[in-house]
Amino acid sequence: MAPVSDAEPSTVPIRARRPGADSWRAPQHRDGMALVLSSGVSSAIGMLFWVLAARLFDQGTVGLNSAALSAVSLLASASHLNLGNAILRFVPVADRRRAVVAGCFAVGLGWGAVVGLGFGVGANVWAPDLVAAFGHPAVIAFYLVGVPIWTVFVLQDSVLTAIGRAGLVLVENLAFAVLKVGLLALAAWWGLASGIALGTMVATLLAVAVVVGYLARALRTQPVRDPHAVRSVRARDLAGFVGVDYAGNVAWQAAVFGLPLIVIALAGADGAAVYGVAWQITYALYLVASGMGKSMVAHSAAGDSAAIARARRGMDRKAMTLVLPGSVVVAAGSYFILWVFGSSYAESGAVVLAVLALSAIPNVVTNSALWEARVRRQRAVQFGLPASISAVVIVATLVLVPTVGIVGVGWAWLAAQSVAAAVILVYRRRSRPLAPSVTG
Repeated sequence: MAPVSDAEPSTVPIRARRPGADSWRAPQHRDGMALVLSSGVSSAIGMLFWVLAARLFDQGTVGLNSAALSAVSLLASASHLNLGNAILRFVPVADRRRAVVAGCFAVGLGWGAVVGLGFGVGANVWAPDLVAAFGHPAVIAFYLVGVPIWTVFVLQDSVLTAIGRAGLVLVENLAFAVLKVGLLALAAWWGLASGIALGTMVATLLAVAVVVGYLARALRTQPVRDPHAVRSVRARDLAGFVGVDYAGNVAWQAAVFGLPLIVIALAGADGAAVYGVAWQITYALYLVASGMGKSMVAHSAAGDSAAIARARRGMDRKAMTLVLPGSVVVAAGSYFILWVFGSSYAESGAVVLAVLALSAIPNVVTNSALWEARVRRQRAVQFGLPASISAVVIVATLVLVPTVGIVGVGWAWLAAQSVAAAVILVYRRRSRPLAPSVTG
């Protein structure tokens, strides 16, 4: 069979659009909703996890553990090289699916170990608070082991989605979240100050072991969804797809997961704890658009330009249907939501949470533009959009937090997302083809 071309997706024929393609039962939206539900359930239990952590540990301990875990997520995002998106694109059509997945996992594990070790060795420079709290050898060991494990944990959800098992992502994340809560209780009982982070890593390792075992069997026995679309996939196809997308993703993750390290330096451990909790809640809203986007790639990567545009518009509508009311509810009830974590969280973080939640609304527009660019291979957008948002968020945080306090992080996110979304909407309006006039 001919290898997959690095050309535009329109070179691959597609089926005619089916009636009801914009309904929730359409494959793209059904799988996207499965990923959204997975994120929602795991986020809800994740919120319970941080509620318990706030009740069982002092605020400074919560802030340190939250920053440590955020750094793991940031480093893992740098380590998976955006291979999750390549998995979504190529595994559904690869003739040697197991080899593609195994290769991606091997790269993630190897590079994750290198990145984790490098971060741990230099932690005295960029994470001195963590070293002072837990000791340098412990920090090195934590990141050397934790980063590659978390990298595979991220990639395996893309594999489940690519083979048509998006529903199992919900089961996996539910089990993972419940296990985290149980290990948190044990850590508190033992009085282990680092137990929040260590328990999370143990739960991650167990989840990876179970899912990888399942994938080894499923990829060998489960037939592909469309045998006629099967093609040979080589390493250069994956590399060509990832390309500049990786650089854009690293820039984005610097804001998502690296910001807590900036906050803890500017506002202390207590400020980092407040922001960490508020961002965990807000990120659940961000994940709605992300889940719908992953499904869009898996179902429209082989489509022509018109099909890709329809898929993006469908993603916009479905994601906004969920995010808009959710953001408004969270913003309006921010004080009462944070009160569950403790009165100090509610008093100092209610406005932060409200502003962060509203930033999830323009994020639907920026997120859908990014996923569409990945399908169309628009390299400038793949890097420029997330890098620009991240740069504005980080710079604004550095300027605002020392002057207006922790709420400055929320305003940084809302401003960056709103400006980017406005530019995208104006561009789409100007680029929209005019309807042909009717004469005669």
